[in-house]
Amino acid sequence: MLFVHPHGFREAGTRAGWEQSMDLSHTLAALALPIVMPSAPLHPATKRTERMEPRLGAMHYRVKIRFRDEAQATETRFQLEPTPVLVTRNRVQKPRMGRWKLESLQKGGPKNGPHLAPILARVERMLYFSGPTTNVVQSSTTVQFGSTRCKLWQVQVPTNLPLYAYLAEVRPGLLALSYLSGSFPKGDLASLEIQLESFHLNADAAPAENGTALLRTLRRMTTEAQNASESKVMDNGLEVVAVE
Repeated sequence: MLFVHPHGFREAGTRAGWEQSMDLSHTLAALALPIVMPSAPLHPATKRTERMEPRLGAMHYRVKIRFRDEAQATETRFQLEPTPVLVTRNRVQKPRMGRWKLESLQKGGPKNGPHLAPILARVERMLYFSGPTTNVVQSSTTVQFGSTRCKLWQVQVPTNLPLYAYLAEVRPGLLALSYLSGSFPKGDLASLEIQLESFHLNADAAPAENGTALLRTLRRMTTEAQNASESKVMDNGLEVVAVE
């Protein structure tokens, strides 16, 4: 038998050790300190808290992208998930819009893992998830996604941009990018193709605050193309700017 002392181990089987162990037992009983054990691990509780945000559905896309320094294009899949409209405690609720978040549906291996982050960052600038607006025209064509037939809208792209894009009316008054294809003679991006494969949306899904990112990107690309049309011509050592 081994008697325990609060300052360490005592000699086994001795009277002194027995007396000191009894003193320790009385001391612990007098304190009567409760021992509280967590009923569940902390990490699952944290995950449950994060998942309290309602799921509004998702748009599943396939993307094929090639950067100029790459010999072959990279193909991957991702989903656009709309997030709920932020509700404040203000008495007067101002009109607000939700957001979106992108999530890769393909695990990154040694070959394509390092490319997933820049791909999603570049793709996000070319997405649309909002209502009808300027530079968007409804066409007479429809597109089928499973059992849902959607009206097709066309994005008006300047003729100097080698790109075309179509939007699908996934809910009444809510348009999402359906198909985009473009090739770019300058810059680090050589070609890009984005195609909507399937989607499921709840009734609470609303236009995203950044939902017209595609239109802003097209305006920026148009400005860059116009600036690129200004060529510098050297004539007798003098620099002359010629504007087409």
